[in-house]
Amino acid sequence: MAKTTQQRRNEIYRIIVSQGSARVSELAEQLQVTTETIRKDLNSMDEQGIIIKNHGGAEIKNTYYQLPLDVKMSEHVYEKQLIARRALDFIQDNTVLFLDPGSTILYLAKYLRLRKGLTVVTNSLAIASMVSETTHQLMIAGGLLQKQGKAAIGGFTNSMIDAIHIDTAFMGCDGFLDSFGPATFSHEEMEVKQHVLRKAQQRILLCDSSKFRKSSSYTFARWSDYDVLITDQITEQEQHMVKEVRQLICVSDEDYEFL
Repeated sequence: MAKTTQQRRNEIYRIIVSQGSARVSELAEQLQVTTETIRKDLNSMDEQGIIIKNHGGAEIKNTYYQLPLDVKMSEHVYEKQLIARRALDFIQDNTVLFLDPGSTILYLAKYLRLRKGLTVVTNSLAIASMVSETTHQLMIAGGLLQKQGKAAIGGFTNSMIDAIHIDTAFMGCDGFLDSFGPATFSHEEMEVKQHVLRKAQQRILLCDSSKFRKSSSYTFARWSDYDVLITDQITEQEQHMVKEVRQLICVSDEDYEFL
């Protein structure tokens, strides 16, 4: 089945991010389209400020560019599903949850039908849409829309979070290489996360192992602020990076025969 224009451009972006740059001819061969189609894609993506088009190809805008949510959702899918399935074990019926806009958290939201009587607080449009189709109560922490992450940010969002009791918060991050804790690309998102951390009784960080090798701009917490970190398989050196987390869980495909 042929990819839509947006799907193809998401794939182009993933290739450029993973390699740092890519040539038109290489992209055309990998995606099985004409070089003219690739040039049109790159022109459009350059105009949007997503990549920088150069002679013969394109390169990543910068290391700290925030990935659109739909791109994040298509990366490390199996690992995120494993992590989300394990995180479900920390959700009890009839409790208040906060789910932040992370892509792994969105996978967790898909499992909420397996629990009863939840109140879900979120600033994520995608998660709010998903929870609205369940029997759970939904509270949207609204504010200024951050279009890349499809999430509400700013003073209104923070004020609403401050007024709510949260039993368990599930949070993601964009990376933390060379950082003393989890980090994000957005200063406004950093502030939202810090308000959530102050209100939640239990704090759980979900992130796949690629985040151990990625840098980000704003560190929003220390590892000791988290009760649990759930990831996939990581090295001993990477485990040492997060040694201050109270409980580290590394899931593998042996934990679940199917998802």
